[in-house]
Amino acid sequence: MDSLLNLADPQLVLLVAAIAVVVLLSQLFFRILSVGLVPLIGLGVIFAGLQYLFGITPKQLWFEVSHLPQMAMKFFNSLA
Repeated sequence: MDSLLNLADPQLVLLVAAIAVVVLLSQLFFRILSVGLVPLIGLGVIFAGLQYLFGITPKQLWFEVSHLPQMAMKFFNSLA
């Protein structure tokens, strides 16, 4: 076993390990990006459409989204 350790140059082993880590991390990054990119583009299209077609700003939309649970409770209480 010692002969194997003596044959391998530590700098070369470190370089190969660093390259392997970079390759694996880049693959992980691109998988996450490809999965998350489609919904982000969709949200951007929705925000742009609301802004330009109806004049609804992202701030107004966020206000409505943040008050959605209260509006739902009012709606369901009015049905009962």
